[in-house]
Amino acid sequence: MPRASFLTPILAAAFMTAAGTAFAQCTLPNQLQSGDVADASKVAANFTALANCADDQTPSGSANSIIYNSGSGSLAGATPLADGQVLIGSTGNPPQAGALSAGSGIAITGGPASITISATGSGTGAAVDWLNKAAVVKPVPSAFTMRTSTTAPTGAALSATTRGMLLSVTSSADSRVVMAETALPTGNWQATMLGVYSGPLSNYVQPSITVRDSTSNRAVSFSQGGNGASTYRFDYIKTSGGVGLDANAGDSSFQDTGFSSPSEPIWSRLTYNGTTLVWSFSRDGENFTNAYSVSATDWLSQLSTIGPAVLFYQPSHPTWNSGYHILSWNLASL
Repeated sequence: MPRASFLTPILAAAFMTAAGTAFAQCTLPNQLQSGDVADASKVAANFTALANCADDQTPSGSANSIIYNSGSGSLAGATPLADGQVLIGSTGNPPQAGALSAGSGIAITGGPASITISATGSGTGAAVDWLNKAAVVKPVPSAFTMRTSTTAPTGAALSATTRGMLLSVTSSADSRVVMAETALPTGNWQATMLGVYSGPLSNYVQPSITVRDSTSNRAVSFSQGGNGASTYRFDYIKTSGGVGLDANAGDSSFQDTGFSSPSEPIWSRLTYNGTTLVWSFSRDGENFTNAYSVSATDWLSQLSTIGPAVLFYQPSHPTWNSGYHILSWNLASL
């Protein structure tokens, strides 16, 4: 069997040629020369040595690790990846296992062989649109008490919706008001609301943030309303009678082209700093413009309750139904 006698040296040379310098130190236990009588045990021993040599040159690394070129023809194993991890490059350095980092308004969740990226706020993130999901505090109707003028608007109701609560009437004659109120904290405070109004608008039919004095039975409302047939205005309104909501006792108003229709979603805020009530509005729930301030004792002797309200004074369409959708409400001590 002359061919078998030199088969092992040829295979050894092939292994060393294929692996380059990595197998240069592989030593065979039996050096067979051309013309030697083939010995099966010696050939098998040489094959075993070659197999062991190959095993010794296998790149180190634990189970499920990723193999990479570590230079000079050698291979190395990276740490096995955990759920949601990826290999992240570093110039001039080995790749490392790491996780993706979430930016503002983004959530990243890693799972077995999966990475899920999603938005945590409305649109592309927080504070970018009127909803600003990150700022929304969903109101709970049970935290409010409904108050009305002495003669309540027809069908006055406070109800829960999937996105907040609804203050509504099925129709309303003159000098009718519906309000959802909650107790004010002591000291300084700030109330922030996101609301959308659907219903008729006129100079004195207005969705509002209203503060009521339960001792003197008076109220002040910081309102958005119509101004003629095609424009809108802000109105500060004083009321009295009944629980403080029966009659308009005076108002002051102003217009500005930057102020939107109350039938559009708008953030409004009322702040009490110990002496003054400051009303402001915002498009995104984060950047507020102070628009009106008045002494807290201008009409009220004490500040008892606060909440969204709709004033129906001199309505042009008293038979229309109306709804004030409150999508966010937050009353906080300062």
